[in-house]
Amino acid sequence: MSLLEYLQKNISTNNSLDEIINVFEEMCKIPIEEDLLLNEFGVYGFTGEDLFYYDLVRQYPDGEDEYYQLRVSIMFSPDEENQYLEGTLWSDYTDENFFDYIRKSEGYHYAKNHKLKSIDIRIDQT
Repeated sequence: MSLLEYLQKNISTNNSLDEIINVFEEMCKIPIEEDLLLNEFGVYGFTGEDLFYYDLVRQYPDGEDEYYQLRVSIMFSPDEENQYLEGTLWSDYTDENFFDYIRKSEGYHYAKNHKLKSIDIRIDQT
């Protein structure tokens, strides 16, 4: 089973944020050479509609000087509370466990306490 299939099989809108992060963390235990983890959040209009995105990303080389980004995007309706909330947290910026680190972020606390609208699980290439 591919990493993408693993995430798609084990994550749905019925999961809590903590359950989604736990599944992503388990997937990250499968070794990949030179991977980096990223957590980013903010209000963006990628689909033509402003949404608050809480993203978990695992980035790794594609073998041709670019990268794959395996991404779980958890989307929320925008509101006054998340309007100016944004952050980018890379795993190589901390010596702390990455998942413990992101659970301290403002984006995590917002997403944990609000109902998610949808989830998109995909792999992109830079």
